[in-house]
Amino acid sequence: MRHGLALSLASVALLGVAACSEPAAPPAVTAAVPPVQFRPTATIQDLMDAEVDPAADYLWGTVAYIATKAGIEDRRPKTDMDWELARRNALILIEASNLLLIDGRKVAKAGNALDEEELASEAPEDIQKAIDANRPAFNAYAMGLHDASVEALAAIEAKDVERLLASGEALDVACEQCHRTYWYPKAPPI
Repeated sequence: MRHGLALSLASVALLGVAACSEPAAPPAVTAAVPPVQFRPTATIQDLMDAEVDPAADYLWGTVAYIATKAGIEDRRPKTDMDWELARRNALILIEASNLLLIDGRKVAKAGNALDEEELASEAPEDIQKAIDANRPAFNAYAMGLHDASVEALAAIEAKDVERLLASGEALDVACEQCHRTYWYPKAPPI
C-alpha cells in the first residue's frame, strides 16, 4: 500500500513540474495561409450614412461655441461619459476609413441616386469611374480621414478641448477634399 501511495505522490510531483515547465512550441505551419478575401456588402454611400456622417457630426457637435440671443453656449465634454461617447465616435471614423479601402466596394447600389443632402453633382456611376481611374488618390483621401480621426482620438484621450476643436477642422478638410474630388468636382471653389 505504501509503495502505491509513494508512486502516486511521485506522479503528482512530476505532473506539477511538467505543468510549470515551458509550454510546447506551436506546431509548424506547413501550408501557406491564404490571403484574406474581403466581401464588401455595404456601399460607400451606406458607410457614409451609417458610420462616417453620424460619427463626424457627433464629433463636430462635441465642442462648439454657439451664439444665441441668451448669450454664448460653450459646448464641450464635461463628464467621463461625454468623453467616452466622443471616443467611440472617433473610433468609428478611424475604422470606417479602413473599410473605405477595401477593393471592390461600390459607391452605391446600381440605380440608386445619392442622397440630395450629399450635394452630389455627379451620378454614382461617374463617381465610381473616377475612383476606379485613380484608386491611389481615393485611398489617400481615406487615409486623410483616418489621420484626422486619429488626431481627434488623441485629443479626446488627453481630454484636450482646444485640440479636439482643432481636430474638427482637420476632419472637415479631409472630408471636403474627397467630396470635392469625387462627389461634386464641378462645384465652385470656396
